[in-house]
Amino acid sequence: MKRRAFLTNVATVTLIPSADGNPYRDPDYVELLAGRAHKSLYGSGGRTGFQDAARHLRRLQHAVAAGKDTRLCSAASELARKVSLIQYDARRLPQAQEAGKLAVAFARAGQDRDKQVSALNELAMFHSYQGDGRRGEWYARQALTVPGISPACEARASMSLGRALGLLGEKRHSAMSLGRAREIGTDLSDFDRANLTGNVGVALYEQGDAKAAQATLHEAVKIVLPASPWLGANLLARQVQAAFQASEPLLAAELATTLTRVAPLVSSARLDGYLTEIMTLSTPWRDVPEVKDMRERLRTLLA
Repeated sequence: MKRRAFLTNVATVTLIPSADGNPYRDPDYVELLAGRAHKSLYGSGGRTGFQDAARHLRRLQHAVAAGKDTRLCSAASELARKVSLIQYDARRLPQAQEAGKLAVAFARAGQDRDKQVSALNELAMFHSYQGDGRRGEWYARQALTVPGISPACEARASMSLGRALGLLGEKRHSAMSLGRAREIGTDLSDFDRANLTGNVGVALYEQGDAKAAQATLHEAVKIVLPASPWLGANLLARQVQAAFQASEPLLAAELATTLTRVAPLVSSARLDGYLTEIMTLSTPWRDVPEVKDMRERLRTLLA
C-alpha cells in the first residue's frame, strides 16, 4: 500500500466510529490494525511491537467473543495471526501458540478457509521451531485437509509438512513434500515464492543437509532482503549457519558482513538467538582472520 493511501485509510477508519463505540467490532478497523502489525513486523521485527500486539489481542477477544459477523471474524483471524507471528519473533512461543489457535477459531467462525490454513501453517512452524516435529506434522496435515484452499496455501502447508517430517527423520517423505511445495509455489509472487524457498532451506538445514540449505537460502535471501530487512536478516543468519555447518568459514564470514549491517535495523529476539548460534558454530575457525573479525562484529551486536 502506498503511503498516501495508507494514511487516508488511517484517517477514515479512525474518524468513523463503530456502531456501538467499540472499534474492535469494526472489520475495517481490525483489518487496518492487522495491516499495521504486518508492516511493523516485516520492516523492523517483532520485539518493538510486542506490547501493542498483546494489547490488541486482549481487546479483540472481548469484542469478537459473542460476534456472528463473518467479516469481522475473518479480520480478527488475520490480526490474531499477525500477533502470533510477532510473539513468535519475540520468542514467546506459548503466547504465539495461543494466539495462533485463536486465529484458527476466528477463521472458522468467519468461514475463511485460506486464513484457517494460514493460521494452521503458522502453528506448525511454531512447533517445528521448537523441534517438535510430531505437533508440527499434525498441524500441517490439518491445514492440508481444509477443502478448497488456494494453491498458495497448499504450497505453504506442504512446506510445513516437509519441515516437520524432516525433524522426525522421514527424509524421503520430507523431500517429496518440500518438492511439491516448490512446484506449487512457482506461481506465487516473487517475494512469497522466495519466502517459501527460504523456509525450504531452513528445513534442509535442520535435516543436516548444509550445502543444499546454503544454496537454497541464498536463492531466497537475494529477493527477500531488499523487501524485508526483518525476514531477510533471519534467513541470512540461517544461511551463515549453513555455511559454517558445510565447513565453508570464509563464505560464512563474507555473508556475515552483510548480516551485521542489516541486523541493527531490526529488533528480533529470534535473530539474536541465531547470532548467538553463529558464534558457537564459528568457534572451530576463531583464529582465521576473517572469522575473527566477524566474531568481533557479532559481539558488538550482542552486547
